[in-house]
Amino acid sequence: MILLIISSLTKLADLLVSPKTTLPYILTASGAPSWLISLLVPIKESGSLLPQWLLKTQVAHRFSNRTALWRLGALIQGIGIILLVVTIIAAQNNLLAIIVLILLMAIAGGRAICSLTMKDIQAETIQQGRRGKLIGLASSISGGLTLLSSIVFVASEQPLTQAISYGLLIVGGLLFLIALLCSLFLHVEYDPKAEEGDQQGFMQLVRSEPNLRHIIISRILLLHSALIVPFVVSSAATNNDSASSLAYFVGLSAFASLISSYVWGVFSDKGAVATLRFATVICIAAAVCVGMWIEQLPSYASLILFFILTLGHAGIRTGRKTYLLDITDRSNRTGYVAAANSCVGIGLLLLGAFYAYCYSQFGVTIVLFMAMLMAIGFVHSFLLEEVKESD
Repeated sequence: MILLIISSLTKLADLLVSPKTTLPYILTASGAPSWLISLLVPIKESGSLLPQWLLKTQVAHRFSNRTALWRLGALIQGIGIILLVVTIIAAQNNLLAIIVLILLMAIAGGRAICSLTMKDIQAETIQQGRRGKLIGLASSISGGLTLLSSIVFVASEQPLTQAISYGLLIVGGLLFLIALLCSLFLHVEYDPKAEEGDQQGFMQLVRSEPNLRHIIISRILLLHSALIVPFVVSSAATNNDSASSLAYFVGLSAFASLISSYVWGVFSDKGAVATLRFATVICIAAAVCVGMWIEQLPSYASLILFFILTLGHAGIRTGRKTYLLDITDRSNRTGYVAAANSCVGIGLLLLGAFYAYCYSQFGVTIVLFMAMLMAIGFVHSFLLEEVKESD
């Protein structure tokens, strides 16, 4: 129950302090330079993945108390977000941009610490066969709360004013601090000697662990389930129909998480890789429709495709997280998580730059290429090692 509360609070905070919605809105309204807006997603997302190997080798093994290290990450994120609001209100122009970048990198660092340590906490606290339910239920709860706020905005036709946006950010920061207080009831102890076999170098670990390589390749290929979504939103944004409003996309995303995440979690506990494959097929089908017909389809069809992609991505995400927890043990879990996330962070940066260029040259048809890579990821999933049943 404590882990469910903590996971729900932090997932909701991530939705409120989103580099895709809330932050761009506030910074644009505050007169921030346009180049800053384009850096928000790469810094927040890649910044929380890239440092994880460094954290694992230089920091994590020094903390036998994993929950204490997680609290440090939550504290950095909570305080960083609140300072972000103060900066947006008080600073202007280039000074605003510089301070925001520094704070955003700090927040991403805190998120990296939480991501790395939460896997250990979940695996040590929740037995195999129940972890997927925990991951899925937390996503459903945060999705439900986000959906509720979206319904309020749509029904009341209340514009997202700067005052409301500041409030959303502050609430997001406070949620991390509340989650920190809830974590005081948890204590996950790690014996540093248990991780001695996990102290090999990055390349040595990747070379010596074939399944780790397959996990990294699979994650990068299936990462396209998330990379396709902005193309759908961008295409719909060119339509003046009110159905293409951002509030509808936020609401549908939350609704998809609400109704599917727990179900994906149950399926993942029974077979994480099978769940991954089924969700991938859903995303491939939606991606083909996007690449071939999105520009000719009415706005409501774009919303439907967006909803299907979000459903599939939730399944891929839940299946992947559950698989990683189930396939590893105390001796290698931190190394697997850190190496995989650092590689995916690099892949995210490279793919983001590549598709930004390709989109300018080929338009939305580039999504068909992305669908093909997901199909390769589906085939590649058959190389993933099977999870052994727990005793």
